[in-house]
Amino acid sequence: MELSFRQLEVIRAVARHGAVTPAAADLGVSQPAVSMMLRDCMAAAGFPLFIRGQGRLQPTPELRIFLEDIERVFSGLERIDRLVGDIRDTSVGSVVIAATPTLADNLLPGAIAAFRRARPRIQITVQTMDNLATVDAVTQGGVDFGLVLTPIAEADARLVPLCTEALICVVPPGHPLAGRGAVGPGDLAPYPLISFSRSLPLGRLVEQSFQEAGVPRRISLEVNQSSTALALVRAGVGVAVIDPFLLMENHQGVVRLALTPRSEVQAQALIPREGNLSRPALMLLAAVRRRAATLEAAARG
Repeated sequence: MELSFRQLEVIRAVARHGAVTPAAADLGVSQPAVSMMLRDCMAAAGFPLFIRGQGRLQPTPELRIFLEDIERVFSGLERIDRLVGDIRDTSVGSVVIAATPTLADNLLPGAIAAFRRARPRIQITVQTMDNLATVDAVTQGGVDFGLVLTPIAEADARLVPLCTEALICVVPPGHPLAGRGAVGPGDLAPYPLISFSRSLPLGRLVEQSFQEAGVPRRISLEVNQSSTALALVRAGVGVAVIDPFLLMENHQGVVRLALTPRSEVQAQALIPREGNLSRPALMLLAAVRRRAATLEAAARG
């Protein structure tokens, strides 16, 4: 005969208390009921489980062989109960995000800081990659959600708009264009242009802006990240047209100018089309959306 879970509870309680009466109180049953269950336990085991010594019920050598295993079983169950409660309260879990460098550096930090103040035990992994790799990571199920900049190729995923801003021009302080409030592609033509390949989404957007103005885009220095373009402008290498998210809070070392005609770029969250986000992922996404709204309002304020 096998010992039932309830019988293991009785054995554990009697071993802990060394007496039937406190064990019964611990289990929430009567003393006679525990005595009866204890006899059933010994019958099921086929050997004595307790002996009386020094006024207490003490485990027999046979029981001592597996008493630690009984404790591990109940400790494991208690841990599972705690985890279930934590998951229900969204206090544990993990979230994996893929994001373009611009958004990973400028949108995510504030959102994650706010999120972790309320949910410090949730593990967050941020994987920085370009737009195309972010789309692939989301559609292949490698991450919970992604953060990308438009334009992006059609993807088998749901898009959630976060914030929309216009492309900007950045020049070094003291540059001939630095005193202008706005510039167009024609104004940039005389100066070394730091820009992106047409194979990149942002490069296509900048190329379109130049084409609409009827100005050839002659790239002096090609880069693949806005942060690299910005660093080169700060070093005085040339001028650049970039997304505005890098400079939403830190304008040091460059002068930010509006670009005309206006060309918009949007930050978006990319969510797998199939399946539902976990509760921690949904809550982190909500924090990202709040942070994006705050930055967008500040930029326009």
